[in-house]
Amino acid sequence: MPQIKLDTTLKELYDQNGSYGPQGQIAMVLCAASSEIAPTSKLVRNSKYLYQDSTFGSTSLHISSEEHEKLRRAVAIKYLSLVPQHDAFAAGNMSVILFDPHGSAKHTARGKKEADNTMRTLVEEQRPNMLFFAGPGEISMVANGIDLLIAKMELDELEGFPLAIDPDTHYFLNTKAALCASGLPSPQSVLVELDSFSANAQDCCSTCISAEEKRYIPENCTGVRRRWLSDQIDRILAQVSVYPIPFVLKNQQTFGGGGIFVVSSSEELSKLKATLSIQILPKLLSEVNASNAYLKPATLILSEMITDPISDWGLTFFVTKSGKCIFLAVTEQIVDPTKAWIGSKISYLAQGDLEKKFTPVMQDIGAWLHAYGYYGPCGADILETRATSKPEESLTTMQIVDLNIRTSGSLVLGLLKGHFSVRRDLHEASSFSITATMTREAFVEKLANEHEEGRMVIVSWFEDLEFGLSYGNVVVGAPDAEALEKEVAKIKGLASEIRF
Repeated sequence: MPQIKLDTTLKELYDQNGSYGPQGQIAMVLCAASSEIAPTSKLVRNSKYLYQDSTFGSTSLHISSEEHEKLRRAVAIKYLSLVPQHDAFAAGNMSVILFDPHGSAKHTARGKKEADNTMRTLVEEQRPNMLFFAGPGEISMVANGIDLLIAKMELDELEGFPLAIDPDTHYFLNTKAALCASGLPSPQSVLVELDSFSANAQDCCSTCISAEEKRYIPENCTGVRRRWLSDQIDRILAQVSVYPIPFVLKNQQTFGGGGIFVVSSSEELSKLKATLSIQILPKLLSEVNASNAYLKPATLILSEMITDPISDWGLTFFVTKSGKCIFLAVTEQIVDPTKAWIGSKISYLAQGDLEKKFTPVMQDIGAWLHAYGYYGPCGADILETRATSKPEESLTTMQIVDLNIRTSGSLVLGLLKGHFSVRRDLHEASSFSITATMTREAFVEKLANEHEEGRMVIVSWFEDLEFGLSYGNVVVGAPDAEALEKEVAKIKGLASEIRF
């Protein structure tokens, strides 16, 4: 296929900030963080910087070793290969750090081959310098001429490394509570916070002291920890029970569509309360301790539901060190029935008008981030609603429902305008994730024309040889919206869509 030239890259955007140190080199750590499970033996589970992704919310407290391995494998593939490849595709000629999803030097060659196959479609001058390590403890800064690291998400094991953005600040900026307190236009919300944290296991009963697994408060605990947990759960459920329906409940730190619950009826409220009391809160509250309580990782956010949005937008931009905001794109969000993001679509010819429309809210977000010293990529999920009850009036308002102060899922889509729209008259495009029972080579062969003509771009891919499955993220372009639907349907005929 023809090589792809992006309109700009993260390298070019970061270069506007000036030098970063004696060698002037930064490197991006692009893997996602998991608080549910250690993806490999070389990358620990996050226990300080807690994230409530879909695995955290859907996994029960007690799972079999077989279920544990299945979950670990899925998290490793997604967080250490698919997500980093997707972001590395937009990085440009800069260093990016990837961790091998198998956690061993033996398999690093395979992980490198997967990523190399994805990046070789880029023009040479925009290909990232990919550095592979088994885990954070093996990152060699000096040997690779790196001055600073930029982390997509906070990893516990990166503490002690020179980071461009203070990890506590970066973690805070990505919390739902931060958005609520920011003064930016967002739905009315109430914060449900803990007023304390649990005692240590060794200061509780004999059950806690002798328990092999210290992570959770045991169900048969007879001491202060169980009483504390029960009191906190009762207090939280009481606040949830009286919040006006319909509403949305969010965990403090969500990722990949997890940690969001939509309640539209009393039946859904009952179901949510059961899920909170039996599964989510015993796990989440047990994770709060002296090392992370100040981050308020267990705060829950109750928000009014916007029931009649006109559009669901995804704004992507970059904030420089000086506070300048650089518009990248506005995309339409594709969500599943649970409101989890599964993809995006973009109209390139509309970007000029959309930039004008979203510049005020972009600058407001950028000014808020700049006040905290943040610079880098940003994503904002925005619902557009009518400002008046009169249908004949066209006035609308913007409500920010989520901020992703990091590389976002729609980042690459906005950088392909030249590739699709300018050079190929493909003015509509969509990105989504797939799973397929075939190799990358077989998938490309079935879509040979689309691939060779540059109408389809693979931005991440991983082949699970043991199970005969492939997972990937693709972008497909078409002349208009109708043609795009047909192109997407053709690809979906080869693979089913997955949550990414």
